[in-house]
Amino acid sequence: MMRQQVAPALRDLGLKGSGQVFSIPSDRYWALIGFQKSVGSTSEAVKFTVNLQVVSRDDWAKASEAQRWRGAKPKANVRPGLPGAWGERIGALMPSGNDHWWWVEPDRPTEQVADEVVAALRDHGLPVMKRHMA
Repeated sequence: MMRQQVAPALRDLGLKGSGQVFSIPSDRYWALIGFQKSVGSTSEAVKFTVNLQVVSRDDWAKASEAQRWRGAKPKANVRPGLPGAWGERIGALMPSGNDHWWWVEPDRPTEQVADEVVAALRDHGLPVMKRHMA
């Protein structure tokens, strides 16, 4: 589903990335989208959500210089813990405002789930991320 349905749609929206991490290209910000699998996932079904974050590249560079454990860039599914950084799960930005997880199962069509994920990012996630980048 990710490789064949979600990733191409996200690239059509101008995002870069693959696998479980995508980003809005920017020279000033790390604007990351991370797909997080639940520890409750099994071989029978995968439960996942989407984490979003925007961090100033300059702020991250300064913090990682002082705290080398941070690494060269933030991880998409780990809150950066820096003043001025923003992070949220997609569900908080959707109309319900509740944490939201999707399920995928082998041998079941994934088009509806893929469409829902892309729509949530396009309609709710990306606009908020771009506001934090402005």
